[in-house]
Amino acid sequence: MPPTEGQPRDITPADIPRILELEPVLFGAESWNRGMYREEFSLPDRAYRGIDAGGRLVAYGGVLLAETAQVLTIGVDPDHQRRGLGSLLLADLLAIAVAAGAGEVVLEVRATDRGAQRLYERHGFVAIARRRNYYQLIGEDALVMRLTLP
Repeated sequence: MPPTEGQPRDITPADIPRILELEPVLFGAESWNRGMYREEFSLPDRAYRGIDAGGRLVAYGGVLLAETAQVLTIGVDPDHQRRGLGSLLLADLLAIAVAAGAGEVVLEVRATDRGAQRLYERHGFVAIARRRNYYQLIGEDALVMRLTLP
């Protein structure tokens, strides 16, 4: 049975074309390419999830599963932002990390992306460091944020 629309589901390689449509819109010069996603999807310590609306992928994210898990990416189609999909997807990724035995989760976020930072803060993440020029192609710093899991 397919997942309920609007609920997180596993991402598959068949989703790559849609993800590649969204990547440049969401991440510009820092977009991941087809090869990067194919590699990511093949790694056993990764979990990628997506959310559909209208029969189309509109949000996606991934987490590296380890004792210190890492949110690798979260993206929401601009036409579907501010509807709670990013929060739903993040909560799903965090639940997967907990189930895999992670004690904490870290992530990097653009220092100027206050919207994303607020999302992470609502889920309990706190900024712990700044990485200068982390996003080299756009010359932007990243904030490193961490969440200690229960």
